[in-house]
Amino acid sequence: MERFINLLKQSLTAVKAYRLRTFFSLLGIAFGVASLSIIVAAVQGSYYRAYEIIDVFGPESILVFSGSREERGVRQRKKTLTMKDIQVLKQNIPEIKLIMPVLYVDEAQVYYKGNIITTRVYGVSTRFEEAWNWYLIEGRMFNEKELKAKKNVCVIGLYVKRELFKNEEPVGKMIVVNKLPCKVLGVLSKRGTTPTGRNLDDRILMPYTTVMSKINHDFMYVNSIRIRFEKGSDVEKLVEEVRQILRQNHHLSPEQSDDFFILSPTEIIRFLVNLTGTLVLFLGLSSVISLTVGGFVLANLFLLSVSERKKEIGIRRAVGAKKRDILIQFIIEALIITVIGSILGFFLAFVGAHFLTKIAQFPIRFSFIAFGLAVSVSVIVGLLSVLNPALKASRLNPIEAIRE
Repeated sequence: MERFINLLKQSLTAVKAYRLRTFFSLLGIAFGVASLSIIVAAVQGSYYRAYEIIDVFGPESILVFSGSREERGVRQRKKTLTMKDIQVLKQNIPEIKLIMPVLYVDEAQVYYKGNIITTRVYGVSTRFEEAWNWYLIEGRMFNEKELKAKKNVCVIGLYVKRELFKNEEPVGKMIVVNKLPCKVLGVLSKRGTTPTGRNLDDRILMPYTTVMSKINHDFMYVNSIRIRFEKGSDVEKLVEEVRQILRQNHHLSPEQSDDFFILSPTEIIRFLVNLTGTLVLFLGLSSVISLTVGGFVLANLFLLSVSERKKEIGIRRAVGAKKRDILIQFIIEALIITVIGSILGFFLAFVGAHFLTKIAQFPIRFSFIAFGLAVSVSVIVGLLSVLNPALKASRLNPIEAIRE
């Protein structure tokens, strides 16, 4: 034990003595560890975020959008879903617990006492809270009587409340939505942003009947259909049923692609995994390159160190140090550098992840797994890099080393 402590002290002294070598070795290891740590944290964060979103979205829920996947990809707004589709689905799938139409009005101009904002208006049913697990924190939701009577009433998001009303209480006030006077009944709770950066609190909810008759002037088409199935339902099986019923109702031939797109919990996971994959590929290459360069730098600097320290090694061998003592000392020096480099790299990863989260709203979740993996990889790189120089140092002939 005493021998090991002495070797540790000598290794620390050597690390301090050769500051420039230590500095460049630390940088190479730190950048590689930082990239690797962000990769692990990003993968963990994306899966955590996916299941968090699914919990909010509803594990037994789906959302059917008008237009094919390709049309949505190029932001086309072709309407293909109708109120009749909702009736047919409700009649043919007994597992449906809740189904409602959703209409969007993009870039709606909203006015209140000289304050003007542009937001999105959603036409929904009275069961919005149940459909989305999204509840009000002030006031109330519009009721069935107001829905059927096509009343000019609405519920606003927290962002709309802050921008329009400042320090005023909004419930009971009148606002103007696309030239339509509208009474505010309530305020939604905070929901935050989507993985793509859309502010979910920047919205206004109105009865879908009001939106159809007084804003869109269209009583047939809807933008999407929200469906919640009974708890414990086989969602994937029911998604296929919904798909087949809609295809049949839209009179699509087998050769024609779907003119709608179904978003399910599985699709959400797939989306976030693909989103993470881009970052993992980029940072994966960066971390491999950084760790490889760091390993080469470490190996070359230790080889150079062996040449510079021949006399020291020869004297130590002459006074009784064994080959394994020299070998262990070099290995300890490498471990000290790689462990410190790992800690520095993990700190850099925290800083980098902070900027990544702020700029790209990317889900990052650090854990001991990320730190442990980063340290393990850097230690392995350090050991492999120093092994050859350490063996070379331990095999030096003491007499020849002292003469040099």
